[in-house]
Amino acid sequence: MRVAIAVEGTRGDIHPMLRLADSLVGRGHDVVFCAPPDFAEQVSSRGLAFRPVGRDIRAYLESEARAVHGGALAMARTADRLFRENVGAQFRDLLAGIERAELVIAAGTQLAASSLAEHLGAAYRFVAFDPILLPSSHHPPFAFPWTELPRRLNRLAWTLLDALTRLRIGPTIDRERARLDLPPARDPYALCLGPRPILAAEEILAPAPPDVKEVQTIGCLHPFEPTPLPEKVEQFLAAGEPPIYVGFGSMTDPDPARTTRLVLEAARRAGVRVLLSEGWAGLAQAPLPESALAIGSLSHAALFQRVAAVVHHGGAGTTTTAARAGVPQILIPHVLDQFHWAHRMQRLGLSPPPIPRRRLDVDRLCATLRAVQDNEVLTQRAREIADRLFAALRERPEPADALV
Repeated sequence: MRVAIAVEGTRGDIHPMLRLADSLVGRGHDVVFCAPPDFAEQVSSRGLAFRPVGRDIRAYLESEARAVHGGALAMARTADRLFRENVGAQFRDLLAGIERAELVIAAGTQLAASSLAEHLGAAYRFVAFDPILLPSSHHPPFAFPWTELPRRLNRLAWTLLDALTRLRIGPTIDRERARLDLPPARDPYALCLGPRPILAAEEILAPAPPDVKEVQTIGCLHPFEPTPLPEKVEQFLAAGEPPIYVGFGSMTDPDPARTTRLVLEAARRAGVRVLLSEGWAGLAQAPLPESALAIGSLSHAALFQRVAAVVHHGGAGTTTTAARAGVPQILIPHVLDQFHWAHRMQRLGLSPPPIPRRRLDVDRLCATLRAVQDNEVLTQRAREIADRLFAALRERPEPADALV
């Protein structure tokens, strides 16, 4: 079968879909991977056909770093502008890449794929990495930083999101659909989700809400396959007590030097060593004390099993990998579904209360690091959840077999 994978987003969106692409290729399917241009090398290095769609996402997020740290309203304005500017490019670039596809699988903020699949007469599936993307009275929409609202307010919030989507993005989608001789989209959000979305999340960590019936759960697509760590990391790990990992993934930062100083001072006060991931924030670009080491991209599956705790932004992949590693977490949610993951980890007993990025300071981070140190309750709970996750992982079929 000819399959097109269409993804718009950051590494947390791209990497799990690469795992799905590998699975499909392994089952003999012909796969083309369509994503922002900055992922061309990562995709092509796996032997996959690549088609660039839209603009470089990292460069855009770096230009909007203040919005990433500015809270829900600032990020909503930025997302609104990005969507309206990029939808036309998605339709144009993606059509050239999927014209022969029999099945289109979309993820992230890819808004054109469902319409183009309809135009081509291809089957369509959408992959969600968090159940909060699925309309439900049991949670508010992904754009809301509040995680526990009464069900009537959750329903109202989804109604508001639907209205805003129709108002702000609907006209652009309808214009592009008209060019393809397709009727207007009555509900742009439902159009993107498709008739039976796929939930690629662990049921133990983030189950589908009970009032969402038309969903297929396949488990997290991020593989847990430890690979060797760089020698400098091994030397640092062997030189003392297990360190704390701190990294914010694809979240950019308007002042990385300040954030680096904040993390180092909190760690010094708490008396812990630190592995500081540079990430898209560009942290650790200055000399560090002996108690800290800057690291780049490496195997989280291998590293997280060797650290005392994982401090991170709350992306679906990082959260799940840390849970599989059986290590306590400290979540610093920045935007969107990260607040939901932070809420879930606290509720499951895998983390202390989260620190929203806007409220992150030395005192709060230091106090939370101390709360995690030698916390046998957190450690035991993390190990119990990890055992359950591995049991589920061993019984899981190949992703391709679940979809095709």
